Amino acid sequence: MEYERHEFTQPLYGGVNALRIGDTLVDTGHVAPVCRDEVREALDGRLADIDRVLHTHPHIDHVGGSQTIDALADLPHIVPAGEREILYDYTDYLRQAREEMTRLLAGFPVDASMWDAYFPVQSYNEERIDIARELGDEETVELGGYELEAVTTPGHADPHLAFWHEPSGTLFSGDLVDSDGRFQYGPLLGDVGAYKESLRRIRDLDPEALVPMHGPEMTDPESRIEASLTDAERTEARLLRFLEGPEPRFAREFVIEELGVDGQRTPFLTLVVYEYLRHLEERGKIDLAVTDDGIRAEL
Repeated sequence: MEYERHEFTQPLYGGVNALRIGDTLVDTGHVAPVCRDEVREALDGRLADIDRVLHTHPHIDHVGGSQTIDALADLPHIVPAGEREILYDYTDYLRQAREEMTRLLAGFPVDASMWDAYFPVQSYNEERIDIARELGDEETVELGGYELEAVTTPGHADPHLAFWHEPSGTLFSGDLVDSDGRFQYGPLLGDVGAYKESLRRIRDLDPEALVPMHGPEMTDPESRIEASLTDAERTEARLLRFLEGPEPRFAREFVIEELGVDGQRTPFLTLVVYEYLRHLEERGKIDLAVTDDGIRAEL
């Protein structure tokens, strides 16, 4: 099927996609000025005549234009069921996210300024956003003359929708499948168990192409999905081996000692490891505690 991929700049983590399918814009970029200004310029040029907005999930790099560009906020929005409450109280969501990340990164030199570039707390459009429809699992939406089925795929975020066009075998996969084949942390809304279930669900669709919201189309869906599932299982096994012994271990120690990562990437990967530890705790495999010294776990 035909679509246009437009990549915009976001802070810290490279590019983020917005897709044009007919008169509909799928996702609207990051709230930061570097992205917002690019999106606004595109609306006067290559994205002119957009009449509607569709969201895959409510992360800050996907609903930013809706929250910061009035012309977008005033367009009819189709959003995943459960997103309205987040969009309409977005400042509070970001405050909670920042507080949670600061709590989880005890032991790192974290202060509020670390979050300002990517998770700025400011005035947002919130209830100004025109939500015309909330879309549930297996409901359909017509975009550019194509009928797409909404597929509930939580894990990286909740709510999170992928969109399936069966005739062409195209799955618009949101942020479920990362280009590196790894689970990506999303503050407050992530769940490793749901992530694995969602990967299995889209695998059963047997897509011929994945269109993610970061990076180009993936033409090898089967191997990408299998690699993501394998990486998740391997990470859990490595964590369990790492925790063998009488002493509790810290999540950041796993990142540094087991993954061999130090420096600026350590805090983010520590948050990813926390989500895996939380999943293992839910399955009764480990004991987990968030302390003033950091995220601590033991068998």
